Amino acid sequence: MRPIQILLPDGSPAEYITDVIRPAPITSFVGGGGKTSSMLAIGTELAEQGNRVILTTTTHIRPFSEPLVRGLSCVGQPAENGKLGPVSDPDGLKMQCEYLLIEADGSRGLPVKAPAGHEPVLTAGTELVIAVLGLTGIGRPISAVCHRPERVCALLGVSTDAAVTPERAAALILSRDGLRKHTDGRRFAVLLNQADGAKEQEAGRRIASLLPRGIACVMTSYREVDG
Repeated sequence: MRPIQILLPDGSPAEYITDVIRPAPITSFVGGGGKTSSMLAIGTELAEQGNRVILTTTTHIRPFSEPLVRGLSCVGQPAENGKLGPVSDPDGLKMQCEYLLIEADGSRGLPVKAPAGHEPVLTAGTELVIAVLGLTGIGRPISAVCHRPERVCALLGVSTDAAVTPERAAALILSRDGLRKHTDGRRFAVLLNQADGAKEQEAGRRIASLLPRGIACVMTSYREVDG
């Protein structure tokens, strides 16, 4: 899967996600709104550059239905409902590839989330954490678009009927109990997915403007842009 659009924080186009976010040998993905698609997109870019890349998980992931490009593979233990679970030593897979990309938490398909106490499940070897957030959740009630809405509300100090504004999304991304949890000593980057139209892209630019300099950020869309 390749994004239809890749945008810099100012809205200008980029050719590759990896031009903006430089992957580490072991990179973990957290958050919601397109972790699996983003991991696949980055893995595809790296494999097409001649690298061996393994996709895996420390929680659960659905096997990819589409054929993977040469040099890219997905590894996991069979689990319930046709999903793949973690292998016993995820970091050990790095011996078989140049890049190991790991999905490190779940969001039940929702665009925004906050981690539970046991999340994210980052491996000891993780050097880069990419926080993914779905822009289709911006402007909508926390109760409707957030996984673990009670955790989101506790972190932001609002009720479940409050809207996910760009300012609240940025606060959630940057919170040490939010998407930046367990990232001390690791690089941290942000991928704002679902930048499908003008409204979502405007929200993405606003969120990006609230992030400190030094945090790489990119917007992606897998759908045709409208308006």
